[in-house]
Parts: sequence; C-alpha cells; structure tokens
Amino acid sequence: MRTSCIIAALALVSPAAVGDLPPDASPERIRAHVAFLADDLLEGRAAGSRGYDIAARYVATQMELADLEPAGVDGGWLQPVSMIQGTRVVPAAKAVVEQAGRRIELEPAVDFLPAVHYFGTQASVNAPLVFVGFGISAPELGYDDFAGVDLAGKVAVVLGGAPRSFPSSNRAHHSREKSRQVAARGAVGIVYVNTPEEEKRSPWSRAVKLSWVAGMRLVDDDGQPVDAYPELKAGIALNIAAAPTLFAGAPKPLEQIWADAAAGKPQAFDLPASISITTQTALARAESANVVGLLEGADPALKHEYVVFTAHLDHIGRGAAVNGDTIYNGAMDNASGVAVMLEAARLLAAADPRPKRSILFVAVTAEERGLLGSKKFASNPTVPREAIVANVNMDMPVLIYPSAGFTAFGAEHSTLGEVARRAMEAEGLQMAPDIAPEEVRFVRSDQYSFVREGIPAIYLDDGQLSSDPAVDAQALFKEHMLRDYHMPSDDMDLPMHWESFADLARVNARIGRAIADDPRRPEWLSGDFFGETYGKKRKAP
Repeated sequence: MRTSCIIAALALVSPAAVGDLPPDASPERIRAHVAFLADDLLEGRAAGSRGYDIAARYVATQMELADLEPAGVDGGWLQPVSMIQGTRVVPAAKAVVEQAGRRIELEPAVDFLPAVHYFGTQASVNAPLVFVGFGISAPELGYDDFAGVDLAGKVAVVLGGAPRSFPSSNRAHHSREKSRQVAARGAVGIVYVNTPEEEKRSPWSRAVKLSWVAGMRLVDDDGQPVDAYPELKAGIALNIAAAPTLFAGAPKPLEQIWADAAAGKPQAFDLPASISITTQTALARAESANVVGLLEGADPALKHEYVVFTAHLDHIGRGAAVNGDTIYNGAMDNASGVAVMLEAARLLAAADPRPKRSILFVAVTAEERGLLGSKKFASNPTVPREAIVANVNMDMPVLIYPSAGFTAFGAEHSTLGEVARRAMEAEGLQMAPDIAPEEVRFVRSDQYSFVREGIPAIYLDDGQLSSDPAVDAQALFKEHMLRDYHMPSDDMDLPMHWESFADLARVNARIGRAIADDPRRPEWLSGDFFGETYGKKRKAP
C-alpha cells in the first residue's frame, strides 16, 4: 500500500463532490474509502489501536460530509467500548493426558493451542475427561448430547460444529452456545476438537497461523469480563491429529465417534483419562469506540423509530509475517463493507424527500474479537432500544468479479427477506440462495448481536453469481477464502469489482428506504426459531 492513496481518497470525498454528485452510487467513492481504510498507515485497524482510531475519525468525517448528525454519546460521533484483551502465550502452555498409568505430554502449537483466560494471567485445571459430542442440548429438536453423564468437576471434550440434520437456524444458534452449556452443567474446563468435516472447513494449520491474534471480551460496570465463563478454569483447542491420544480406550473407536457425529447421533460418555492444563495469558485493558451517525427521519412520528445500518470497522492489525508482510490490511474484510455503508448513507441523505424513519449508521469495533462493538450497541444503544425496528449489516462482500446478485442472509427469518428481494429486483439483480448453509454465516457477523436482542436483521453478501458466464464465481470465492481471508494479502492489490460494490450500496440503500417508509415495523415470521428464541423478549413498542 502507498500512503499517497490517502490523498486520492480525500480528494474524491471533498464537500464539493458530495454536493455535486447525482443520487446514484459511485464506484470511485467506494474505492477511495477502501483505499484509505486499508492503507498501511492504519496498520490493520485492530480494535484498541491508533490505526483503528484514525479509521474512526475518517468515518466520522465522511458521515459529517454526507450530512449525517453525530449520534454517539455526549453529543459526539463515538460510543466508547471498554474491553479486556488477552493474548495467549503459546510456548508457556502445557497439557498432559494421564491414561491407564501413562503420562502423555502434548506439544503446544503442534498438538494443541491454549484458550485465552480472562480472569488472570495464569490458569490451570486438572480433572477427569468426559466426552459430550457437539456439546449441544436442543430440546426443540429432541436432541441432547449431555444425556447420561455428569459434568460436575470435569473437563468437557466438545466437537466443533453441529449435526448436519439440524435446520440451519438451530445449527447456527447452538454452534455458538457450547461454552455456556458446559459451564452451566458444572464443567471446570473444556477441550475443543474438530470433526473431520469441520477440519476441512477450518483447518488446524490456519488456527496455528492466527494463534497470535488476541482475544477480547467486553467488561461490565465492575470491570469484569462478559461472557467469559469463570467456571471454566482452563481450556485448549486440540489438533484433530492428536485426537487418538485423547480417545484411546474410549467406549467407542474413534472412527465410530466420527461416524456418529456425521450421522447427528447424540453421544456422551466418560473417557478413561484425565487432563492437566496450564496456560498463560497476557492481559490488558483496551478502549475502542463505535462511530454513530444519524439521518433524521422526515415523518414527525416515525422519526422517533430507527433502522440501524452496521459494518465493522476493525480488522486484526499487525501480526505474524506472511511473505514478509506483517500488516493485515483488511481491504475486503471489512473496509469494503464500511465503504458500502458510507455510500448508502450518502444516497439516503441526498434523497428528496428523506426517509420517514430515522436511520443510524454505525461503524462498529471489535467484530473480529467476537462481535463486541455490535453487542455493546445492540444491548446499550444510543437511542431507546425499543425504538430500533431493524438491522441491515454489511460485512466482507467478496466481489472480485462482476456480480449478478447477492445472498440475503436472514431472509427466511423475517419480513426483511421480501424487502431484500424487491430491492434486488429493482436493480436488475438476482437474490441468490445460501449455497453453504453449513457455514451458518447468519450468526457470524454483527447482525447476530441485534438478533439476540429480538431485532429482525438481514445481511447482504456476495451471491457467488457472476454476470460473466466465463467467470466461475464460486471457485474465485473459495480461492480468496483459502488464500486471502485474514491474511496480509487482503489489501488493495485484490481485483475488486467496484461497480458491483456500487450495486450493493444501491440495494442496501433501497432496503433501508423501504424499511424506513413502511408504516409497519419488520416482523419475525410466524414460528421462526430466532423469533421464538429472542423476539418475544422485546417489549411492545
């Protein structure tokens, strides 16, 4: 990256240009935003870093140029987000399995990686092992991995993923609840291990490459980590290649365990072994901020209700060198989503008349650390929580080809799906299906923080459909995810198709306008899993 990109970016977003442009999306503006946000000067925009703070100031300036109003705290653009940061000290970690009189010492970064512990720099546990399958209890599906075992005082061994037979919504939800589930049942530690299927999707080699990335948690008013489960004294992620060591002497052979997991059969049994885990974590407080801009609605009554646009501004900063490059620029992930949101904001602010409901545009922090900035905003917004009617999220559209349409993640859960379909049709684009529901992408970005608050949400991403029949969009997407995702190569050298990003900005602007102008609030569809699980906790408006 060249810092001269910054000068070009600022030139393209001058006040005169904003006022003179017609109300249509500009590929050049989007490119300019991405060029600035992914520049080496910002050093990968890690939450809590100076580079992130520069990015936040840039976004606030662009919001002001787009005629938005500050909607953070104390009349400013920012909503502070306080966190604790934990960096695992991998070489200092120890894990020893004791089994049938044998003592087997596992090797850090080869056999296992330590979990981050947020309640002290030293953590340890020594307890018997119990296998709990996927670590899922789903009473709505008659499924319980915990049946027949007592977890109290033991270390839970948990498989990654969820049964293939689960509907995608249930799979998405339960895949994220494992630590909570085992802690609630008295476990004192946890060991994660991939199934062969999960290993193909998320290989061990990638986990080792990214083991330097710090973990983060929000802190409460007393300064204590949130969602960190102090009951779990220590934990590790186990290389699938080391699984035979852990399961030696188990009631079933390992091949049968994998087969039962693939078949979605609940399984739980005590293992004839115990484990001793010792980990070391470097802890530090971290301060970051969400950037919040407001487009006030035109309707005297509806302007007191809000549509919330989100895109995460952070990436993962500086880290291990890859081909000599230590800066993880995050051009696609997610400078592109922020740029699309800023362009959608400009279009909506230039509309005459303006949308009836108010629209908030929130560039959130610490998505890469567990959706923390969006969790902070969704649970403690800068406007009345019950006045938020919907969330529209933008995250890492992999548009490296001319796109023929987008996937609307969450379309099947609420009336927002029909809104998204109409918006794409109006732009001559297709609404593409989710071709990999096993990836459960609906719970892996910031919209899920709003879903957990009972707020209908939708997230548009690349549909892996190309308007050029000579282009294999799915192959290009897979190649990008293997080569560039969370790597320094996610930079401005990628062959981004800026016209497709402009299409996405127009579609998102149409969705926002449709929600804002509809006298009815978006609703969860009847019987929807997320609506039933979270929607009912919302107070009536």
